[in-house]
Amino acid sequence: MLTAEKLFAERGIDRVSIRQINLAAGQKNSSATQYHFGTKVGLIEALFDYRMEPINQRRLEMLSELNETAAENDLRRLIEVLVQPLAEQLRSQGAGYYYIPIVAQVTGHPNYHEIAQSRSRHGTGLQQLMILMRKNLTDIPEPLILQRFGMALRQVFNELADYQRLNLTGPAATGSGMPLFVSGLVDAVAAQFAAPVSEATICELDRKPRKSA
Repeated sequence: MLTAEKLFAERGIDRVSIRQINLAAGQKNSSATQYHFGTKVGLIEALFDYRMEPINQRRLEMLSELNETAAENDLRRLIEVLVQPLAEQLRSQGAGYYYIPIVAQVTGHPNYHEIAQSRSRHGTGLQQLMILMRKNLTDIPEPLILQRFGMALRQVFNELADYQRLNLTGPAATGSGMPLFVSGLVDAVAAQFAAPVSEATICELDRKPRKSA
């Protein structure tokens, strides 16, 4: 699974076959990966489960800290809960370094994007975060909060993946500019959530679906 993670990140999901994963992992049994995971989809699902659990736990820890310091109304601190556990993957010395580029691929892939959405058992941190976001953005209609949440996740995944590709050369090279980049990313996402809703968007939101003839 870790071999597949590295290959997916470096070459792209569509450019890596089950056979190539077996060879790179030193598996003499050509069907070993299929035996354990079934298909490439099963392999990616297993990888997401493996990586999302500690990320979710980190989010829950950060949310607990916000509760203890009565900072749950601080929008920027809430966005840090969204961004930091993912950014920390790039600082990892282990194979988690390769996880973010894979998520960026999966969220925009027609065949695999539902995998990230279906791993709800590791999404309790995001669910709690969404509740707090609703409480802090009472002037933003519910459908738009959901839309902005999805946009923010995709933005964070893609921005971190691009930063890794352009600035980092290996798991140990975190780059001196990374803290500044992550802080700026938090600012940008917070501004996106807090942006006022235009009259044009309200009109579209209120527009009734046209009935078919």
